[in-house]
Amino acid sequence: MKAIIAAALMLSAAGASAADFSPKSWPEAARHQAEQRELQSWAPSAAQVVQGKNGVVAATVSPIAVEAGLDTLRNGGTAADAAAAVALTQVTTQLGSVVSYAGIMTAVYYEAKTGKVWSLDAGYGTYRGETDPKTIPPSDLSALTGGSPPPPASDLGRQTLVPGFMAGVEALQRRFGRLSLHDTLQPAIWYADNGITISPTLAALFQMRKTQLARTEEGRAFMAQSGRDVPLAGDTFKQPRLAATLRQVTRDGARAMYAGDWARTMVATVRREGGNADLDDLYNYRPIWSEAASTSVFGHTVYTNGGTSLAPYQLLTALNAAETMGLDRRGPYWSDTTTFSALTQLGAVTAGAPDLHPAVAALLQARGADTSRQGQRTKPYAKTLAESLPVLFAAADDSTHHSNAVVVVDKDGNIAVMTHTINAVVWGGTGIVVGGIPIADSAGFQQARLATLHPGDRLPNDIADALVLDANGRPVLASGVIGSSMLPETLRVIVSHIAQHRPLAEVAGAPPLLINTDPRSYLLPLSQRPVAVPAGAYDGAFIAGLRQSGAAVVEVPAVTVAGIRGTVALLGFDSATKSAPETPGVMVYAGAE
Repeated sequence: MKAIIAAALMLSAAGASAADFSPKSWPEAARHQAEQRELQSWAPSAAQVVQGKNGVVAATVSPIAVEAGLDTLRNGGTAADAAAAVALTQVTTQLGSVVSYAGIMTAVYYEAKTGKVWSLDAGYGTYRGETDPKTIPPSDLSALTGGSPPPPASDLGRQTLVPGFMAGVEALQRRFGRLSLHDTLQPAIWYADNGITISPTLAALFQMRKTQLARTEEGRAFMAQSGRDVPLAGDTFKQPRLAATLRQVTRDGARAMYAGDWARTMVATVRREGGNADLDDLYNYRPIWSEAASTSVFGHTVYTNGGTSLAPYQLLTALNAAETMGLDRRGPYWSDTTTFSALTQLGAVTAGAPDLHPAVAALLQARGADTSRQGQRTKPYAKTLAESLPVLFAAADDSTHHSNAVVVVDKDGNIAVMTHTINAVVWGGTGIVVGGIPIADSAGFQQARLATLHPGDRLPNDIADALVLDANGRPVLASGVIGSSMLPETLRVIVSHIAQHRPLAEVAGAPPLLINTDPRSYLLPLSQRPVAVPAGAYDGAFIAGLRQSGAAVVEVPAVTVAGIRGTVALLGFDSATKSAPETPGVMVYAGAE
């Protein structure tokens, strides 16, 4: 799983649809530099803050996608168009590994002329024919948890879901863009035709998932697009099947993936693999527009996803509680153990919301809290939650609980924050590939959540796109996050920047806050669950202080941190200047005009 943030300003409003958006029209030096940066690593090697008055794009993993977004802006695209170009290009350059045209997307959009903030939900749909989700075979998450893989299953098609990504991108452009999918898909199609050079990172991912991809004939053919059974670093990976699918989308729009040949092939393939898909499940899929959810904290208004998103009960509740705890009067979490403990505890308690463990709900209710979904959105609930943390972390609780994000600002002040993901370990484990598009196993770890829904309902997600406005309604911060630790990452960024007034570059470079992915930890009371910290990220005195306060600290090696951290793309606003930080080792690139 992982995420991208693209932040950008529209440079020109004229002649958008007449432009050539193919990378062959990009400045040769800019294209070469982007390709070289992407080939060398998925993360910058040096720290810098990219600033611009006309345009800024920040995106996870793919400098090529950053250039696609900037080119869209140069040719008259809006914030919505640039976000679409970045996201669509990312999928091709990352070979559908962590993001997919058959994945999902969400967006938060600020419309400058009305001052309204809108939310777009293009999350996974469920199959009407899947009536027993608790028996869906489990996904292989051993790459994240370190545990053993599940036993082989013959019905892995049940792990798939109805995709929302392409329908969501089209909906965003139709409402707020000047361009079409035909325009913004051109960089993706060009790189599918001409090939992506396999980087050491992609080669390592193929080695990690070759068994899963090789399970089907289509998966083996997908890997063979490098010219060998399993791609190696330096190979050229061309995707002609994908290019053909995307050209169909340029002709027919997103409906090509919901009512055309691709949709029929997906349904047939999923059913062949034991799944319960039906063509009507795809044909009837629609993205959901709503007003964004919000709360007022620390003198600002924070907006996040609405619709079926769980972010209002997780991120906004945690922020409300952080305000009650007076974290604006404390030091930053990387030097103040009280702030660190508060943020990690709030993240742990709200991670499963709005569903609460009965023991937690009972304790909060006994203290007068309204634990209904509506109640959890209120300040009184957050106050009771904050005051109850010491007791909660002495009580039993066994609740449980990848991606690209894009943020864009145009010359008119409109802001688009988009996150898209497969919501699974790279490529998923099904081995199913349809029209050059790998289909992930995103239902294989969400059986409990699926069991609470009616077959055919939209699957809620934990994505937390965030947009922060000051008391005068001016943008201050936009963020999109990917990875397993999305909630703690978004929480630490917002509190550190708007409550404690830490510079954005300092916040971006600070150690990540992590969730503990060891499934054994969820069998322990909250007070006994180990707190995961990156090894070497904090000094000995800080760690000793945490342990003295009663925290069970476990230091996580760098290789594990890379798999479980959240990665956040940030855009800061300071008068006429917009800025986006790059941090060594953090998978976010930026560019400016």
